[in-house]
Amino acid sequence: MGQPVLLNSARRVSSGHAVGILELDCLLSFIPGDVDNASTYKYPVIYRMVPDLSTAACLSGAPQFASAVVDGAVALEAEGVRVISSDCGFMLQFQDAVRQRVGVPAAMSSMLQLAIISQMIAPDRPIGVLTADSSNLTPEFIASAGLKIPNPLIIRGMQDYPEFKTAIFDEKGSLDSDLICQEVIMEAKSIMAERPDTGALLLECSMMPPYARALQDAVGIPVFDFISLIDLMEAATRPPKAFA
Repeated sequence: MGQPVLLNSARRVSSGHAVGILELDCLLSFIPGDVDNASTYKYPVIYRMVPDLSTAACLSGAPQFASAVVDGAVALEAEGVRVISSDCGFMLQFQDAVRQRVGVPAAMSSMLQLAIISQMIAPDRPIGVLTADSSNLTPEFIASAGLKIPNPLIIRGMQDYPEFKTAIFDEKGSLDSDLICQEVIMEAKSIMAERPDTGALLLECSMMPPYARALQDAVGIPVFDFISLIDLMEAATRPPKAFA
């Protein structure tokens, strides 16, 4: 017989979650492939919203929410998750605070993969970064999180594309995924037109992963996003058995 399972009903309301994801306080449509759509994953996930942390607040910088984000991460760890992530690349600003308070791996932003990508390609080859809002995702913001990337970064935002803007920033309550896919591909192609030697694309926004395959087909280079990050973390906590 297996070892007895000890229950701590004072802290857990459910069990068996592989990944805990901290969410912004927003009202959006989450399609399959999105970080906030549970059907995206081949393993169980659990979500926890950070009250009042809106998209606008997170994108513009929200140090006043650091303690609330940390509290959410601690609560997810208490639920038994093996790793923690988020649904906004701009939560990079909370990475240090969270990792110091939890005992499980935490990767709060897809942009942490910049460090990995930069070691995969020559330092003179650019990395294209597609973000929800390029006016806020600056090299200074990235550097402030301790990421020192030798490669040139081509940062392009989606804030002026009509469907993306109304669906994500205006929170109209619906989205046309085909239109957003076209908009994202258009911006990615503009990066490639500017620098054909771009070595990889990184998608900052958690709503962009549904379009990663179409992007790769369109531009022909590796595409990294939130799902590649979360999958990597989850796989590290559950390696396959070598023998039956």
